[in-house]
Amino acid sequence: MHRLFETLRPLLVILLAFMTVAVDFTSRLLSIIGDAFFVGALVVLVWPCIKSRNDD
Repeated sequence: MHRLFETLRPLLVILLAFMTVAVDFTSRLLSIIGDAFFVGALVVLVWPCIKSRNDD
């Protein structure tokens, strides 16, 4: 399961980055809520990579 998540991580990062931009075409409130969610999800996905580089 962990290997599958590691394989899908780049795809999820790209998808969430795209969705952050795509949500900006909807209403302002939905944009704020969506951006907060997608940026938070990006941070959660990328954080292990950043943390492992700092541990080396």
